[in-house]
Amino acid sequence: MNNIKNRFFCFLGIVMFVSASYPFTYKQEKSLFPEETEKFLLTAEVVSIEKHLEIGRTNFWKVLLNDGKKELKAIFKYVNRSRPSLFSDSYKYEIAAYKVNKILGINLVPPVVERKINGQTGSLQIMIENVLTERNRKIQNIEPEKPDVFKNDIDTIKIFEILVNDQCNDSEDILIQKDDWKVWRVDFSEAFSPSSDILLKCKIERCPKILYTRLLELDENELIMLLDSYLNEKEIHALLERKQLIVKTIDELIKQNGENQVLF
Repeated sequence: MNNIKNRFFCFLGIVMFVSASYPFTYKQEKSLFPEETEKFLLTAEVVSIEKHLEIGRTNFWKVLLNDGKKELKAIFKYVNRSRPSLFSDSYKYEIAAYKVNKILGINLVPPVVERKINGQTGSLQIMIENVLTERNRKIQNIEPEKPDVFKNDIDTIKIFEILVNDQCNDSEDILIQKDDWKVWRVDFSEAFSPSSDILLKCKIERCPKILYTRLLELDENELIMLLDSYLNEKEIHALLERKQLIVKTIDELIKQNGENQVLF
């Protein structure tokens, strides 16, 4: 009987080790670069799909991908109610947000590509696992390991939310990786409304120097070419207007409080 128990616990230990070490969790800093992740999303074989998941207005599928070397999960969105639809909700806005994030070099939106799966065209985004939402962090009163770094990330997200006109400080869509406190912002399927009202709802206080510099250098023609397939003319024009308003607001804050208090 003892031998049977010993074998069972040995087997259980092996199973737990394999389960713990199997590479399901996406770690950009330690494994893949954005370009490699994009290639993986575009080319990896679809192993399985969980369909008919409904959260909010956006249906999505949970997709398991394997390229022969690694196996990762991804989120597939296919709803495409672009503006001027009254209840706008489109996978194209997910891709546009990632591209803007990438051109600004802020690395806050997980890699996403456009891909056809099971006859549906949509956005396929790498799934960030082992995370805590910002909402739950606040509810559980969990303090970040490095408060200053965490605040910098949250302030950067706020600027980005204003730029793409998505809900400000949406704590359900701010994900924190539990092991290293890497912060991500997800779910932009309702972003890019052609207005500037968000500046009235979301107060700018601080901004990273690199983001401020990139906003100043952002080329209008380059941005139009980058987003033309995903946003209409009004949405792109409004994005550029918000960029100007953000820069103007930061400039005014620097005059009032000094550069060291505003840029980090």
